[in-house]
Amino acid sequence: MTAMIKIEGVHKRFGTNEVLRGIDLEVRTGEVCCVLGPSGSGKSTLLRCVNHLEKVNAGRISVDGRLIGYQQRGSKLYELREKEIAAQRRDIGMVFQRFNLFPHFTALENVMEGPVQVLGKSRAAVKARAQELLDRVGLGDRGGAYPVQLSGGQQQRVAIARALAMEPKVMLFDEPTSALDPELVGEVLDVMRDLARSGMTMMVVTHEIGFAREVGDSLVFMDGGVVVESGPPREVIANPQHERTKAFLSKVL
Repeated sequence: MTAMIKIEGVHKRFGTNEVLRGIDLEVRTGEVCCVLGPSGSGKSTLLRCVNHLEKVNAGRISVDGRLIGYQQRGSKLYELREKEIAAQRRDIGMVFQRFNLFPHFTALENVMEGPVQVLGKSRAAVKARAQELLDRVGLGDRGGAYPVQLSGGQQQRVAIARALAMEPKVMLFDEPTSALDPELVGEVLDVMRDLARSGMTMMVVTHEIGFAREVGDSLVFMDGGVVVESGPPREVIANPQHERTKAFLSKVL
């Protein structure tokens, strides 16, 4: 299988703080890559670099063979214009900790907005597809509800449907369950399991060890801006090789 996401030698600094220190990582087509690590290890920053919400200071990131955020001319990289970067982001769905739904739109309207505004499709053409996506995330009967009328888990499922409406090639999840009450976590993870079964390429920053073990094809443990350890999730979780990984897992298992 080819690499759908390819991260090569990526560095990212905020002022003097080097948050990513040379990350190399590949996620193959149809693979679910789970990223674990303590707070401040660079996990979320790495995810944000994949769709150029954060600019890298060195290295390069490709999605489906296309360089993200830059164009190579000779041996130099030149940043693309904002309009070109926005076009690239259409292929990259992202789900954040916070749901970021439009409060004045219904669930159905939230899912429809991207294809209408960004892809220029007609509302009539988009509506049936948006309803299908709400059905898929188990909210087919809640299309007329506003975000304030939905639980956190339901809002996050609408956010997933909204990302899927753009028909992305990859989905990025930045701790999608961390803002939820414990009893609502399962319903979001169920939707993500279904996505994984359908063959969606996914990068998931998570603290849900059970999900990583069961659904992940690969697991990456980050600390201090580097990949400390990676491998098949069951192997890494059951038999971590690095002391830092062992210490982290001993606290969360």
